[in-house]
Amino acid sequence: MNPIESLEAAFAEAQRVVDAVSDDQWSLPSPCAEWDVRGVVHHMLGGARMVTAGITGAEYVPGDQPADDELATAFRAAAAAAVGAFQADPSVLERPVTMPFGAMPGAMIAGIFTSDELAHAWDIAKATGQSTDLHPELAEECLGRARQFIQGSMRVPQMFGPETEAPEGAAPADRLAAFLGRSV
Repeated sequence: MNPIESLEAAFAEAQRVVDAVSDDQWSLPSPCAEWDVRGVVHHMLGGARMVTAGITGAEYVPGDQPADDELATAFRAAAAAAVGAFQADPSVLERPVTMPFGAMPGAMIAGIFTSDELAHAWDIAKATGQSTDLHPELAEECLGRARQFIQGSMRVPQMFGPETEAPEGAAPADRLAAFLGRSV
């Protein structure tokens, strides 16, 4: 898949998982110790908004935090805007884009957010009892990228924990989660 297709697939998989969260599951703890399910979705929503701002050259201003019953709809709109920003100008993949955390090529931004959205979709699926066998092809792609990108100095609680052991025969998304430091 090209970077835009991968990002779109990650958002679609994340949307499927977010859509399946029931009203009584928003406050469940997630594998991200600092966030419950609601907090993970707020983070994902903010990420989608950040991508759109960066790609379009707008200033990123964290948006409102929608009520639980509006989260899935807000996420859908933000994800569509992020993918739409890349689709409107695919040449952005080849040039530097300024993000709140620094400037980098648009393709790298697409890759970072593809992995982030898929990993957090896994967090939500795990927390809410959904299947964690998320988009195997995309999960393999994200795992390969993570193995190249995530180095020892990045393995701090605020970013990525120490790699954990995935069970024998684990799905690619479970292996990605384990590499990122989640207990699978």
